[in-house]
Amino acid sequence: MRRALQRGLALNLLHPKEAIIMPVYCAGNYLKYYFLFFTYALLISNVQAQDSLKNLTEYSLPITNQKLVIAHCMTNIIRYKGHELEDSCNPAYYAASGNITEPLGGLTQVKPMEDSLLANKTLDEAVEFEMRAAIRSGIDGFQFYYILGNSKWDDIIKAYFRVADKKHINFKFTFCISHPNGSTEAVKINEFAGRINNIMAEVGRNNPHWLRTPDGRLIVYQWIAEGLADIPTDKMGLTDQYYIARAYKRLADAVHERFACVFTVNTEISKNILDSYLDYFPAVWIWTLPYGKNYIGNMIAEECKKRNRTFTGSVFSDFYTSKLLKEDTWDMYHTAHEAVNAGITHVERKYITTGLSYNFRKLFEFGIKQNAPIINVITWNDYPEGHHLAPEINHNEGFSILLNYYKSLWRGQPSPYADRDVAIVLFKKYNHNVKPYPYDIPVKAFQKETIKASSEDSTEVITLLKNTARLTVNGHAVSVAPGLMSTKFKSQTGPVRVAVVDNGKTTVKFTTPEGITDHPFRTDRITYTFSSEFGRFYNNLFDGFVPSYSHQYNPAFNESKQ
Repeated sequence: MRRALQRGLALNLLHPKEAIIMPVYCAGNYLKYYFLFFTYALLISNVQAQDSLKNLTEYSLPITNQKLVIAHCMTNIIRYKGHELEDSCNPAYYAASGNITEPLGGLTQVKPMEDSLLANKTLDEAVEFEMRAAIRSGIDGFQFYYILGNSKWDDIIKAYFRVADKKHINFKFTFCISHPNGSTEAVKINEFAGRINNIMAEVGRNNPHWLRTPDGRLIVYQWIAEGLADIPTDKMGLTDQYYIARAYKRLADAVHERFACVFTVNTEISKNILDSYLDYFPAVWIWTLPYGKNYIGNMIAEECKKRNRTFTGSVFSDFYTSKLLKEDTWDMYHTAHEAVNAGITHVERKYITTGLSYNFRKLFEFGIKQNAPIINVITWNDYPEGHHLAPEINHNEGFSILLNYYKSLWRGQPSPYADRDVAIVLFKKYNHNVKPYPYDIPVKAFQKETIKASSEDSTEVITLLKNTARLTVNGHAVSVAPGLMSTKFKSQTGPVRVAVVDNGKTTVKFTTPEGITDHPFRTDRITYTFSSEFGRFYNNLFDGFVPSYSHQYNPAFNESKQ
C-alpha cells in the first residue's frame, strides 16, 4: 500500500490538475480497506489520465498542403564581415601548405565559394545570398540547426526573416531542436522558450515565412532531441516517448504555440520503437541512413501509412568529414590548432559510401514513390560533414541539378531541362584502394555498408537528353537513351572530357576542371561533380559572385580563362 500511495503522490506532483489524493483519517478495518481500494482505483485512473498526449487527432492532420523541399541549415556556418567560417570549412586551411595545418596536409577538403564574395558583406547581404543560392538549387526553406548556449545565432535567424520580408523572397523557416543534452528539462525549456519568444516578438508570429501546417501548427524538427526531457527512473508504466512528447508540449506552451514535431531516426530502430514514437508525434524524418536493399525507410513509411502519420523523405548527396575527430569517436577537434596539436596519427575522418549519385537518386526516387509531402535535404551548408548543396568547389552544382529534376517529377511539373541536353560528371579523385602519400589520415565508415566502396571506382555520367544520342567520355562512346540515365566509365587519370552528339550535332561538350589521380597527396574522399550547366547555374546568382574551381590534379587548368 505504501508503494502504491507513493506512486499516486508522485503522479499528483507531476500533474496536479489531473490527480488529487485527499488525506483520509480513518479507524477500523472497513474504512482502512475502503481507503486502500479507493487509492488503488484513483492511482489506476491517474496513470491513464497522465497519457493525455497519446494518439491525438492532430497527429493525423496534414503537415503541408503543398510539396516542399526543406533543407537542414547549419545556422552559424555563414560568412560575412567579422564572421569567418568555422575552421573545418575555412578556406584558409584548404591548401596543403602555407598555413598552420601543413602538418596535416591541410585541415579541410572543402572550399565554399561564398568566402571570397561575402568576406566584406553585411549579415543581411550574406543571408540573401544563401537564400537565392538555395532557391536556385530547388530548396524552398530552411530548418535551422538550433542548440543550447548559442543565443548569438538568433540574430542570424532574425536576419533571414528580415531580408526575406524586405526582398520579397518566398522562403520558409523553422527550428530544428538539436541534441539538447545536460542540465534539467525546466532549465532547457526556459532557455529555448526565451530565445524563440524573442525571435517571434521581432519577426512576428504571423510572419508568412514560418513553416506551418495548414491548421496553423509550427512545424518543428528534432535532431537527436530526446535529451530535452527528464525521464524518471520510475516511469509509472509510461514510455520514454511520453516524457519526450510532454517536454515538447511544455516547450510549445512556453512559446505560446502548437507544435507539429518531426522526430528524427538517426540509427536503425525496431518497428516497436518506431510505433512508440508514432504514438506521440505526427511526422518522422530520417537522417543520413543510406539507401540499400533493406532501406529502413520501407518499414518507416509503411508504419506511417498504417498509423496515419506523415513520412517525410530525406536525401543526402555525400558524407565525408573535413572535420578531424578523435579516434573511434565523434569528438571533434574544433579548431585548427587543436587538430595540429593532436597530430596526424591521432585523428580520423568519418565516411559513408554513397556510390557517387546512386544514394541521392535512390532516396529521392523513394520519396517520390511514397508521395512524401516534404523532402528534407541533408544538408544545405554542413561543409564539414561533406553533404552540402551550397556552392563549393568540389560538389559544384551537380546534385542541385538532380534535385531540380526530381523535384519536377515529384510535383508533376515539366523538367526544367526539357529544352536542352544536360550531362553531369561525378567521380572520386582516386580509387578507394589507393593509399595517399604523405598525408594519409584514416577514413572510417560508420554505417553498415549498403553500397560497395568499389562502386565509386569509376566515372559516372548522368545525362538528361531529349533524344537518343551518342555520349563520349575520354574517347569512349556509347549510345544513351532519352530522359535521366546513369552511365559509368572506367576511371582514368586526368580531367574528364565529355561530349554528347545528337544526330550529328554536338549538344554538350566540356572538360572538368578537376582531374583523377593515382598518386593522391592526401586523404580526400569527397565526391566531385561538374556539369554542362555550370555557367548557366552560377550566372547572375548574386551581384559580384564569381565561381571558383578545384583543380588539384589537373595542373594544366587555367582558371583565368574560364
